[in-house]
Amino acid sequence: MCGIVGLVYTDPARRCERDVVTKMRDTFAYRGPDDAGLYLDGPVGLGHRRLSIIDLGGGHQPMSTEDGALSIVFNGEIYNYRTLREELIAKGYHFQSQSDTEVILKLYAERGEACVHALNGMFAFAIWDARRRVLFLARDRMGVKPLYYAVTPGAFLFASEIKAILASGAVSARCRDEAVAEYMLFRQVAGPESLFRDVLSLPPGCTLTLYDGKPRIARYWSPRPAADRPPITYEDARRTLADLLEDSVKMRLISDVPVGTFCSGGVDSSLVTALASRIKGDPVNTFSIGFDEPEYDESAYAAMVSRQYGTIHHQLTIGNAEFSDLFPQMVWQNDEPLNFANSVQIFALSRLAKQHVTVVLTGEGSDELFAGYPRYRIPGMAAVYRRVPAALRSVVKLWGSVTRDHRVAKLDRYASCSADEALLYNSSMLRPDVVAAVYPRVMEGHLDYRLSCLKGTEHLGLDEVSRVSLLDQECFLVSILNRQDKMSMAASIESRVPFMDYRIVEFANRLPSVYKLRGGIGKAIVKDVARAFLPAETVDRRKSGFGVPLDRWFRSNKGMGERVAALPGQAASDLFDRGALRRLVEEHRAGRHDHSELLWTVLNFQTWKEAFHC
Repeated sequence: MCGIVGLVYTDPARRCERDVVTKMRDTFAYRGPDDAGLYLDGPVGLGHRRLSIIDLGGGHQPMSTEDGALSIVFNGEIYNYRTLREELIAKGYHFQSQSDTEVILKLYAERGEACVHALNGMFAFAIWDARRRVLFLARDRMGVKPLYYAVTPGAFLFASEIKAILASGAVSARCRDEAVAEYMLFRQVAGPESLFRDVLSLPPGCTLTLYDGKPRIARYWSPRPAADRPPITYEDARRTLADLLEDSVKMRLISDVPVGTFCSGGVDSSLVTALASRIKGDPVNTFSIGFDEPEYDESAYAAMVSRQYGTIHHQLTIGNAEFSDLFPQMVWQNDEPLNFANSVQIFALSRLAKQHVTVVLTGEGSDELFAGYPRYRIPGMAAVYRRVPAALRSVVKLWGSVTRDHRVAKLDRYASCSADEALLYNSSMLRPDVVAAVYPRVMEGHLDYRLSCLKGTEHLGLDEVSRVSLLDQECFLVSILNRQDKMSMAASIESRVPFMDYRIVEFANRLPSVYKLRGGIGKAIVKDVARAFLPAETVDRRKSGFGVPLDRWFRSNKGMGERVAALPGQAASDLFDRGALRRLVEEHRAGRHDHSELLWTVLNFQTWKEAFHC
């Protein structure tokens, strides 16, 4: 796990400045405290910060071939590098190190741009071909590792984090105003665009080739399944998934430094912990976080898993004041506003983990692959509800209003949408009408990338659950994985995500949705795999989502309460209706309504604007 940067001037006669690349590279020294390196070749500069995981004594980057023709900077891990290394040795290649970095370099020499098809791992890398004067960038299939770039009239720049590109001085921190509406609805900007006007993200499963100053992007992999999917019985599917998960965890335990797990007490991280414990044999370091508020505290379930597998368990409790102190720094670390409040928890947990290990395994990605979120039930329920007679729907709505059951209003709202709208807005954090109360321009935004992803699944013979799952994988999940990377790397911790092994992704997307969502219960097949390893209390308990008591903290007179109270008077609030924002803050703090989701969204945007002076 590392951080990479690069700069290529359009003018071949212009020499790349050492101090510029060094400044870019050292913007995120926390990503690689163990080593640093530079490569300069006329108009080209590559920079690298290293967190040593494999081949601790070797593997210095940038790394070049013996003849100097190819040079690489690489962030991530290749889990099948040993197998690939043996194949290359059999073909006559010689190696100077035991690192996976050198395997990528030699594999590119052998296969060119097609090398990415052989890699099983999380990666973002750049290879400079000095003879052909070509720069080649690649990002892993699911986008576990971030990779950003910018194109200016005089240069092409790339980096693991946006702030490094800004540090070059060639790109200014300007807000992409047309993306604000999408952010307000979904708390992220999907696809190649970012919230910064001049910075783009290389999409997952894509490569970029820069030749003569012109970038060309090509997709080498997609999570979408073929329209023709061979049938498989549920029991065969369960056994196959169990085997794939075990192999994925085993591969991700490969390390020359200590490895632990984040074990929240939920089924996904608990299953990963169970498998890691069985495979390693030795006690595993596990880490969880707790709250003073009992309804948010999952630590008892994490402790249960720890006792069952004899792990060395470490627990941290975080409160309002500490959360508030960390919050602005975490927005800066994330480059963009935080999508979820538990991003702060991930950093705090990573900081604790760093005292004991360098690598952690986590459970991210299972919900998006196996329909774990309750919202996956909505499209199907809405389709049924549309067929209910209008008179009966009116009675149901009245009952929902009287009982204050918000699920009824949500179901009625989705039933009033078109089928595609119900899918498109499934992962939205806020409704357009709620956002419009403080940001009237919300309907002026565009959702072109999300729409293109949704349209791309129309002719695959998939039901609503499968289409929402794929939409999440191509949009929502990328931001989840990126925040996991940035929050853990802020503490110099490498996070590995076994559920994101592309073999598991491809297998999950071939399964019928009834294997995932059964009797209204999500992740059914994952839970059935987990029953062989975990107690029923862990497997069958209601999903809690690693939440944060923001609603309560926003009503306090300290910490996050102080931050939200000051929100209506702050500079970025010029984009919002200050009167409406002030009313919402007052209503929330008085306990008359829960506006915590909207206030968290606005507060994040305001904090981001301040952090980057946009």
